[in-house]
Amino acid sequence: MKKVRYGVIGIKGMGQVHINAAKANNHIELVALVDVDEAKVKQVAEKHGVKGFTDYRDMVKANLVDAVSIAVPHYLHYPVGMDCLRAGVHVFMEKPFANKVSEADAMLALAEKNNLTIAVCHQYRTHRSAQRMKELLDSGIIGSPLRVLWTWGEFRPEAYYRRDPWRNTFQHAGGGVLMNQTSHDLDLICWMMGQPIQVSAMVGNQIHQEEIEDIACATVLFESGAIGSLQFTINHPRGHSVRQIQGDRGVIVMPEVKSLTYDQDEEILVGTYEEPLSRLLETLPGKDDQPIITWKSCGFMRPPVVKEKPGIIKRGLRRLGLLKWPPRPSLQDQPVNGPRQLMDSFIQAICHGGSPLVTGKSARLAIELINGIYLSAILKKTVDLPLDPSEYDAMFEKLVKGEISIPRFRGNCSGT
Repeated sequence: MKKVRYGVIGIKGMGQVHINAAKANNHIELVALVDVDEAKVKQVAEKHGVKGFTDYRDMVKANLVDAVSIAVPHYLHYPVGMDCLRAGVHVFMEKPFANKVSEADAMLALAEKNNLTIAVCHQYRTHRSAQRMKELLDSGIIGSPLRVLWTWGEFRPEAYYRRDPWRNTFQHAGGGVLMNQTSHDLDLICWMMGQPIQVSAMVGNQIHQEEIEDIACATVLFESGAIGSLQFTINHPRGHSVRQIQGDRGVIVMPEVKSLTYDQDEEILVGTYEEPLSRLLETLPGKDDQPIITWKSCGFMRPPVVKEKPGIIKRGLRRLGLLKWPPRPSLQDQPVNGPRQLMDSFIQAICHGGSPLVTGKSARLAIELINGIYLSAILKKTVDLPLDPSEYDAMFEKLVKGEISIPRFRGNCSGT
């Protein structure tokens, strides 16, 4: 079978992950790399024996590629994606799919017109915990979903923004914690729960200097009738995040989520009721009676790998903080490399038809929900979904121009 000629646009950060994934796929011929850093792209292109460009348009005009990964700052996703699609090139987009749902819609329409495939790199769908939760939901073990509680908390110091200044603004990043960190989680929520139809939200900046939000809270109504309570923040040290999905027959609980960035071992509990809640409403005799819940663990643990048994001295030094524990594995060291799985499915769809694991159409739901959260919070109103893209675009333009801004919470309730 003829190999797919492949290019990677943006070769730093996640771009390097895409390069490695492309090199590992037997159906891909990596032929070109693009980056505005001329010295860097020359070095990496020579390393891999491919052509290097500082302008992606030169690569596209040269008719070198059939498909590309786009791993550039968020504000470039739309223009780069559209140019590639116009040229007849399939697109594997880093998250978020776009900053605005209007941009996502334009790319989807052009891809459909030109019979091209769009995939989005929401690798959290490949995490074992997400796969297990989705499997449990689809099995019907908890019945029809009624309620979702989902929190995500990590910390980002100012050094994070100094390293990548484009993340500082709505114009370039599209937003803060919602776009930069938790668009993956919002994609998972939509993947598991289906179409959101209404949102009421609050966002703000509590401790950071940037114009974008560092905390967001939203109440979401889904088409199924389930209601979600979502909280996301970069003002919280890693740990103590939770996920709960409760239905009329039971509840799925992750009491302390570890897979906030990488695929980690997780504890997943499932509690089931003796009968559906709709029946227990009538059959429980006492005014304070509660359904009996039967719990079981549905999590997983890898077999432990012990290279050495630390002695008393090493254990003592570690407790005192004088000897560090082994570092977290990097994304490229993960046992199941999510971006690689998603790229493999992207190439499979190009070569044999069908859909990639994360289609552009499915990734659109998270972008619309994020836009809806901003619209609700900034205009202080409940927003129905699907939203009016032109209303969001108009508000976003005001954010970019500084005519409006998100509230800054500095120890008072007014947000001034």
